[in-house]
Amino acid sequence: MRKILLLILSVISLSCANTIDTVTEEILDGNYRVISIQGHESLPRDIVFNFNPMASKLSGNTGCNDFSAHYNQQGSNLEFSTPMNTRKYCKGKMEVERQILSSFEKVSKLDHTGNEFVIYSNNDVPLMTLIKIEQ
Repeated sequence: MRKILLLILSVISLSCANTIDTVTEEILDGNYRVISIQGHESLPRDIVFNFNPMASKLSGNTGCNDFSAHYNQQGSNLEFSTPMNTRKYCKGKMEVERQILSSFEKVSKLDHTGNEFVIYSNNDVPLMTLIKIEQ
């Protein structure tokens, strides 16, 4: 009876050891180029975001104005504070800027494949696609 109990406990402890979650989540860190915003893909190449996970801070340029916001990433869940931005006018660039800045309040999650990251709204609508800029 003692041997059977020992065998059962061994099997349970080994099976529990194999259920450890080994999936690693990608943490946003560094520079990313925005390649699409709310379905629009013909964007200027100077729209770049910088994620600093140590400070939980996002900064970047919308093609015209600089902005910054705080963010919280928990695995694939993502949320941003209301961004602060400079207020200059750039003819022909303000619509893209408005789309970028208004997207932050809708963000709920993140998905990635390789160096491409897609940011989704809370109803699974793709808001932005980013590409990691390798340094």
